[in-house]
Parts: sequence; C-alpha cells; structure tokens
Amino acid sequence: MTNETLMNSSQPIKQFLEMIETRCDLCGSSNDKLLFEKEGFRHVCCLTCGLVYVNPRLKFHKDFQTVSGTGSMGEDHLSHSQIRRICKELSMLDNYRKLNRILEIGPGKGWFLSIAKLVGWETWAMEINLDAIENLKRKGIKNIITSGSETLDTGHESFDVIRMWDVIEHLESPRALLQQIFNNLRAGGLLRLSTTNFNSLSRMVNGPDWVYLNGSDHIVLFEPVTIEKLLKLVGFRRIRIWTRSFNLRRKLYHPEKEIKVRFHPLRPFRKIIDETIKFTNLGHQMIVDAVKDS
Repeated sequence: MTNETLMNSSQPIKQFLEMIETRCDLCGSSNDKLLFEKEGFRHVCCLTCGLVYVNPRLKFHKDFQTVSGTGSMGEDHLSHSQIRRICKELSMLDNYRKLNRILEIGPGKGWFLSIAKLVGWETWAMEINLDAIENLKRKGIKNIITSGSETLDTGHESFDVIRMWDVIEHLESPRALLQQIFNNLRAGGLLRLSTTNFNSLSRMVNGPDWVYLNGSDHIVLFEPVTIEKLLKLVGFRRIRIWTRSFNLRRKLYHPEKEIKVRFHPLRPFRKIIDETIKFTNLGHQMIVDAVKDS
C-alpha cells in the first residue's frame, strides 16, 4: 500500500497496517489491563509499574512518522508573544551554556532552533519526518541527525542542553532514547521535555475521546509518577516536574473529526480552572527539567 493511499483513507489506519504486541517500556512487563479502546487501539496500563501505552501498536509506527504524524505540524509564522516565550526560555538555558551546543529532538518547524541560532548557540536537530527536515534546512539548521531518535549517538557528553517538546509520546522506546540523552549530555547538562499528562483533569473529564488520545500516533502516555520513574531509571536524579492547562477538546482521528459538545458543566469555569490548575499536578501539559549530576 502506498503512503498516498494511507493518507487518503477514510477508514481506521489499523485496517491497513500490521499490528504488533509490545511490552511495557518502563519495566519490561507484559502484564497489563485494558483501560479503554479508541478507534481500534487498545490503551492499557502496566499492572507492574503503572505506565499507560498502546498495545498492540502499529508495527511500522516509526516509518509512518517519517511521512505523517505531527512531525511537520506547527505555526508557519510566530506571534510576538511566542517569540518572547522562546527568548525567555533561551535566557534561562544560558545557565547551562558551557560547550555552547544545544540539540532539539523532533523540532518540527524549527522555530526554537532558529532563534537559538540567532543568539549564538551551535544548533543540532534530530528529526525523521521528511517535511520537517526540509523546514529545518530552509531555516539554516545544518546539523541534522536523521536516524531514529532511540539510536542517538553523537559522542559522549556532547551537549549542554537537549530539548524534546511533545515527542516522547510518539516513541517506540522512550527508555532507549532517554538513556541515549543521558549519555550524550555533559555532566551538569539539562534535559527539558514536554508531554501530555495522562493523569490530567482534561483527560479524566473528556475520557477516551480526549483530543490527545490518538493510538496511531501517541503510543506511550506518561504522568508525573511514571516519567519520574523512567528518568531515575536511566540515571537522572535532579528532576523537576510541573503541569499546566485545561481543555475540553475531543477528537477522532480516522478520519479526523472534532467532537463538538454543546454544553459541559465545567465549561463556564474553564478559564478559572486553567489559571489554578498550574498549582497542581493535574494540568494536561507536563513539563520536565532533569539535570545530569556532575
């Protein structure tokens, strides 16, 4: 079957691509329980460690990411507020700037790296999506690693900072990648990542139809407890985790369809919840800073 046939199909992708059974990437157990099924994809919870993942998953999941998925998504132009946020983050990252090398895994449109380049960082990207790779080249990012992220190997302790924004949930083995990240960070270097929080109020309220539950794309779903377990397993000790944001978006993906809800009892309080949820671990976006001990 061609990629064009796959992209244009109005039937669930599961009908066209082979599925494969998998184990928990965190602890290796095959002992899981079904939480729910969405569009033919079983979302399970490991009974040993609590990690949530899709099982079975698409056998050729990684190949699919090269031509589809969310790798090339993002804004064609940045707003002034978005530029300010990136500059603020880069200002914070100056505290880790010794080798002057920063790597972003899954940079998408490449906006973060293009601004990092403007302020003097030696920028590196790791990307497998073909459209995203072309975007990076057009933005002048020359150091692009196009192999699978789980095989990251640029040399021991090569980077001050490694950034990974909304990527880890797409990986067949987050554990393998995080181990490589740990090895490629210099002592005292920083890993900064973002991912969907499965233990968020948004997910609890919206159930399986929640917008970020897409079994063909998001195959490992973390929450603060499980991401901390995994980071400690690969060697990180100085870990900070916080969450933010609340939404009521629901979506189906095969074919794509926003599920409109006329009324929800929490809708009138959405802005209040959004402002206050950052003081809890129930926000739908989870942000993690992990420093490699010197």
